[in-house]
Amino acid sequence: MRLNLLLISVSALAMPGVALAQNASDDAQNEAGLGDIIVTANRTASDAQDTPIALNVYSGDALRDQGINSIRNLSAIDPSVNISNNAGAAYIAVRGIASTDTTEIGDPSVPIARDGFYTNRSFSINSSMYDIERIEVLKGPQGTLNGRNSTGGLVSIITKRPEFRNGGYSSVEVGNFGTFNGEMGGNLAVTDSLAVRASGTFMHHDGYRDLDGPAREGDDEDFASGRIQALYQSGGLTAWASYQHDSRKVNGDASLAVPLGSPKPDFSDLAAFPNTAPISTDVVGDRFRWELSYDADFGINFIYSGGYDKQSWRNVLDATGPVYPANRQFRQSEKPETWNHEFRVSNDPANRVFFQAGYFRFQETNTVDSGLFNREMTGLFDPETGFLAGAPNADQSFRYGIKFDYRIKTRSQAVFGQIDFDLTDQLELSVGGRYTWDKKTRVGQAVLNLPALAFPLCANDFPADGSCPPFLLTTPGNGKISDSQPTWHVGLNYHPTPDTLIYAKYDRGYKSGGFNSNGSSASVDYGPEQLDAFEFGTKNSLLGNTLQVNAAAFYFDYRGYQASQNSDALNGGAGVFNVGSAKIYGVEGEVKALLGQNTRAGVNASWLHTKFGKNIIVNNGDDVPFNIGGNELPNAPSFTATVSLDQDVPLSSGKVTAHVDGKYSSDFYYSVFNLPDVESSSYFVANASLGYASDNGWKIQAYVRNIFDKNILSYAAQNFVANNNTYQFQPPRTYGIRGSVEF
Repeated sequence: MRLNLLLISVSALAMPGVALAQNASDDAQNEAGLGDIIVTANRTASDAQDTPIALNVYSGDALRDQGINSIRNLSAIDPSVNISNNAGAAYIAVRGIASTDTTEIGDPSVPIARDGFYTNRSFSINSSMYDIERIEVLKGPQGTLNGRNSTGGLVSIITKRPEFRNGGYSSVEVGNFGTFNGEMGGNLAVTDSLAVRASGTFMHHDGYRDLDGPAREGDDEDFASGRIQALYQSGGLTAWASYQHDSRKVNGDASLAVPLGSPKPDFSDLAAFPNTAPISTDVVGDRFRWELSYDADFGINFIYSGGYDKQSWRNVLDATGPVYPANRQFRQSEKPETWNHEFRVSNDPANRVFFQAGYFRFQETNTVDSGLFNREMTGLFDPETGFLAGAPNADQSFRYGIKFDYRIKTRSQAVFGQIDFDLTDQLELSVGGRYTWDKKTRVGQAVLNLPALAFPLCANDFPADGSCPPFLLTTPGNGKISDSQPTWHVGLNYHPTPDTLIYAKYDRGYKSGGFNSNGSSASVDYGPEQLDAFEFGTKNSLLGNTLQVNAAAFYFDYRGYQASQNSDALNGGAGVFNVGSAKIYGVEGEVKALLGQNTRAGVNASWLHTKFGKNIIVNNGDDVPFNIGGNELPNAPSFTATVSLDQDVPLSSGKVTAHVDGKYSSDFYYSVFNLPDVESSSYFVANASLGYASDNGWKIQAYVRNIFDKNILSYAAQNFVANNNTYQFQPPRTYGIRGSVEF
């Protein structure tokens, strides 16, 4: 009902008759050369070419034209971002740094900020990707000014805010796999000081993968969301508020399961995946955001931003394996509620000394109701046809083999500050620091039912009264950790000319620790991660800003790496543990060129070297020790590159634009063990589109993505719970037509 009201509001604001909206791309054409892109990577507006941070920035219009409507799709065009599916809970890696712990205790190493609001839970990773102003991908530790745990980087989503004009837009897309996507938005200037904006989206496509079983298909999509905002400005006071409702109901991620020890498939021709139990993913969320800012007469700016986020996630996976005689599901349920508060004070960035200081508070409460559930017994233990048919208590159907019931509270507080001081007209010194206090607590229990989990013990003993011996084992899941650490930043920025920036910086990164329990043993703490990052870079706007050349080299000293190990519930070695240190270094380069008035080209490449320290012994999920010393870090291809080319053909009433782009990635591993079973082969994926944009504000575009229909891994894991290797894949070839109008 709430979503319907929001979409009705969108329609009302988008009624014909409002003033013609100015196209953002027209603004860019009026600027010299490639134009300026304004970012807020340093918490204040600055030109991307004048910001001493390695970053990639994408405008909302460009993302929409390229069909990027989710964070997962962003990895197709960004060489520094590697996004891995993980059974309904994806995670992001930047420069080889990622957190594979997507449990209720885990924190992301590359968090996503939506208008400055942070959430820990990755199952809502794809929301908010509509009606956006831009996305900034910041690389390297960002913990001084940009929140907690951002050791690898930060993906910042900035939505379009209300404007003091009337206008609107709408778009419709149809394509193969039954694709139908719609988006609309409207902006209304109620008074000279009050503006309202409403927008919404609906995305649907059938499953990309066929499943041979009750689920029938996976990797489908059914997502709807609506957002309404209000902006008030008077004098030096600005107030903004936003409410968003999300709803997603799908079969969920399709996984190809292969028994452990079997030859790895070559994935050249994917037939229907075996499936024995229904799967599903349901997410419902409500997001509230607000911000108050005041520019005082004496040149000091005050900003308070906050928000509340409530999510309900239910995820059902096919957990049937070759060992236990039952069709199984792993049923997950979480209901996190998150609060963010930040107070920040600063002066005018144009001053010779520019300072920012503030206080940040994050709190999440969550409940977990999850477990391994037997749907029906099979084979010799089938209750009707098996050799124990009719025996009392032999049937372990409709029972949990292991059940987790936890309540979790996470709290993080920090004070931070940064000063930028102009030593000369060309040289600037930047110094910043942050002190963070983290606390996590969990109460609850895990209950193991051995007959339903490991083997039907009850079938071996048939008392006269039909009772079954009590094989229930209850393990407290209580845990508590407290961490506190400083992080800091030192940078030197030099402008030899107004169009050239050379910078060098050092950053300390920190990611909090936690604790884990596999359900059969007490919680075991693991410590925080630390990262010392050194970076040297340059940004150059040449030939009247028709050529931009940027480059960066970096070195990371990574300590306390938190590795994730999956194992059977009876194996006490499962969980997350600090396994040792690692070294990371690499170089990145980007070139953008305006080749004449109507031709644009871009190349963005990254070379990365990652290596664990010597003699690091880690037990795998089967409790077998491995020496991972010298291994590569997971999710860290040694070379990635993206290329793009746009060609405009002006016409009397508009223009035709042809676009092609592609991404190459070398091979890499999804696990610290660097085994062939969890290796992603090198790949190249290409995309293309052809569109016409009229001078009257409407566009039509035909597109094809993954032109060569490559089967590219998005995740691989050894699963010692189900005794399978599991594989997930990026989308196959998709194509369609998109039409849009602005008014």
